[in-house]
Amino acid sequence: MGRIALVLFLVIAALLVLRALRLWLAAAFPVRSRPGTPIEGEMVRDPVCGTWIDRRLAMAARSGEEWVPVCSEECRARAAALPEAPTRTRAGQAGATGP
Repeated sequence: MGRIALVLFLVIAALLVLRALRLWLAAAFPVRSRPGTPIEGEMVRDPVCGTWIDRRLAMAARSGEEWVPVCSEECRARAAALPEAPTRTRAGQAGATGP
């Protein structure tokens, strides 16, 4: 019984040491993303239809002089047909309230 307890203690101690080492390495060598790269899981709103989509999956459409993220080919065509770029308001962002 004593050997089993000793083995369990050593396994748990080794796991704690590995966890501490992982935390130390993450603090000593942080992963830095390049400026302008999208944040993983960042959601953007399609200005044409209002659908929320992951920025990495969004298609780019030219609307006036501005590039906007769109969710589909249909919204890309509709954005290109708009006479001016749709304006982004704080109400279109997550967590904001409209007027």
